[in-house]
Amino acid sequence: MNYRGLPSLAAYLLPVVAFAQSPAANSPAVVPTVTAISTAQLPAIHLPDNRIAEVYRGNWVNTLGPCEGAAPVRAPAGSPHAEPRRPWRVDVSGHYAGWYPGVDVKHMAAAYLACEKNLPLVLKAWELTSSHYLMKDGGVQPSTMHDNPQNAWPETTADGSVVYYPLRTTAAIDYLLLGDLIFRYSQDKIWLAENIPLLRRTAAFLEAWMDDEGLLFSDSYDLDQVYREIDGVAQASTFLAFQKLAGLEVALGETAKSAHATAVAARLAAAANKYFWDATLGYYVEHLIYNNVARAQRLGAVAAVSSELAPTGVAVHAIDGVMGMGVEAFGVHTGSAGKHEWITQHESVGAWIQIKLQQPTRISRVILYNRTDPQTQPGERFAAGYLEFSDGSPRVAVTFNSIDTSRAVIAFSPREVSWVKFTGTQMQGTGGTSAGLAEFIVLPSEEPYRKVSHGMTDSSFAMVAFQVADDTRATKVWNYFKAHEAAFYAVDELHAPTWIAEKPATYSNAELNRRAPRKDCVAMGRTWRYDVLMRQRMHDGDGIYQTLQYACALYDRPSGGGTGYFGERYGLGRFQPGDLAQGSIPKYSEYPAVFNSTVVQQALLGIDADITGAIIVAPCVPRAWYEVGFGQDGCGVRHDRNFGFTYHADRIEGWLSGTAGAQQLRLKLPPSLIGQPIAVQSNGHPVSPKLAGGFIILDIALTADAKSSFAVSRSAP
Repeated sequence: MNYRGLPSLAAYLLPVVAFAQSPAANSPAVVPTVTAISTAQLPAIHLPDNRIAEVYRGNWVNTLGPCEGAAPVRAPAGSPHAEPRRPWRVDVSGHYAGWYPGVDVKHMAAAYLACEKNLPLVLKAWELTSSHYLMKDGGVQPSTMHDNPQNAWPETTADGSVVYYPLRTTAAIDYLLLGDLIFRYSQDKIWLAENIPLLRRTAAFLEAWMDDEGLLFSDSYDLDQVYREIDGVAQASTFLAFQKLAGLEVALGETAKSAHATAVAARLAAAANKYFWDATLGYYVEHLIYNNVARAQRLGAVAAVSSELAPTGVAVHAIDGVMGMGVEAFGVHTGSAGKHEWITQHESVGAWIQIKLQQPTRISRVILYNRTDPQTQPGERFAAGYLEFSDGSPRVAVTFNSIDTSRAVIAFSPREVSWVKFTGTQMQGTGGTSAGLAEFIVLPSEEPYRKVSHGMTDSSFAMVAFQVADDTRATKVWNYFKAHEAAFYAVDELHAPTWIAEKPATYSNAELNRRAPRKDCVAMGRTWRYDVLMRQRMHDGDGIYQTLQYACALYDRPSGGGTGYFGERYGLGRFQPGDLAQGSIPKYSEYPAVFNSTVVQQALLGIDADITGAIIVAPCVPRAWYEVGFGQDGCGVRHDRNFGFTYHADRIEGWLSGTAGAQQLRLKLPPSLIGQPIAVQSNGHPVSPKLAGGFIILDIALTADAKSSFAVSRSAP
């Protein structure tokens, strides 16, 4: 395999000494003014490419270690978005103040467990998020910036045509994934039993943002400067999160609750395969947009209303496409915090609004949003009502959910209408005098969602990686990807891993953030994640290695802060020597975390633990590596276990230690041993092998403080 601008694999096939990792000659220096971090506890990876080990070690010594603990904070003391209790900071220099439960925490937690085995640090992050940023309705604030009372802040596209709320569901999805990560690592059922109510609350919040088809109205997930409404990456990641929640419920013996979480995951997958899949393209589209014909700029207009509070609460605000959530944080003039709502003049029960369409349209779904102003009282939020239609068809009942940004999704048999009217019949409580709606959405039955894509994107990567795609569709996605692979790693012959889209230059001003257009059309560590996990499912060890080489090249770019660091973003077309990238924040911690814990440990070496605590090793490496040998010593996958392993073409060798008790290992066999007679030894004694699906299964009885060895090889003829 030959990638332009990259050395061949043969150039990296260096001798490897099992369970020994000497420092590379050009290892980067420890950050000045920061006490040197000992590498004694850092897992030692031994690979044919020593550059990967160098970057892995440098990420921890230069960035992940120094980011632990209190940070230099730019905000004044006592500022609501300064968070002195945070257990780690986002970048070495402290550019980012505050705490970021969305996006950063799941990556950082995985790295601190994998590299440092620092469960207390990760539990501190969990406690801080749970006690301060988990909202009553189960939403999770994605950051502490600007004293935002809600779980989102508004952004607008570069042309001002769309107001959206990036990261609105990100932290909630990540909170479920973090809870699963902590339990798999700790196997602490007492902790899980104490915290499962919080996870269930957040899961219910996410369910409240799903429509009757199973589509999650997510806004942009894992990125904040490209507009996505029903984001494919969020859809796949929420599917994964509910699957993880189902496993946690099983661990506690909650069979019915596990079945419910599994059913929600199935709804998410079914909706993804129904609406995101495009058979003509051969992949999943990037995101979906509600085809809202009630919008004033489309077919809709307000026909009549029971009353309106002029000029701030006029009825047309219910069809302007702006929910009015969060605070005006970034000077983009969105008019947030309830300033785009229809508000009645002292009406509650009995208040009504009628939307007319410019032409008769066949519709089958209406979505209504209660007022979103944080000052809105329960007596100003509808709990129930009904819809009436111009064709005289029977009324349809309306029931709102009770999350902070409550909404009602009303599906009904298709009918052709020229107007639809909502009347409120019940409020959520008492207090306040003026009900209303933030948005009145009407969806046509023929095309309720519009598909958007810029070639293949990370949405397809995630659908494959997280098993939303079945084997047939995964293969179709993979075939398209392999035929267009170069587009994801080079723009104008400039290389980097992995662009969010095959055609990033095709994003328009109606899709890009006004503050920083194209910052998220770029190579970001969170996208490497979906790249390598897709490759892992498709058994593409050469491709994972390619992505690692591109990532290692970023380690030396000036925009990262100098040799030995990663920057936050690597902007479109800004890759010349000496570049400053595009507003890149240097010495950023998230990408080193993704490199170490996801790309190297999870995807390349295949190290993981299942819900029962079984340790899994399923490498996905270039086949040539088996001839040289590879492995890891001191793997961070279980808090009470330590183990190491090496793979060769004809054998696996390793050791295991930890607290007394039984431990199961599941080791993927080297390709040359699959289908061959196998011999297994534990502590030098032969044991009967257990084989399942290309894995050898070992059940090892550990004695406290004693090291047990294991070996797998081809049995003698």
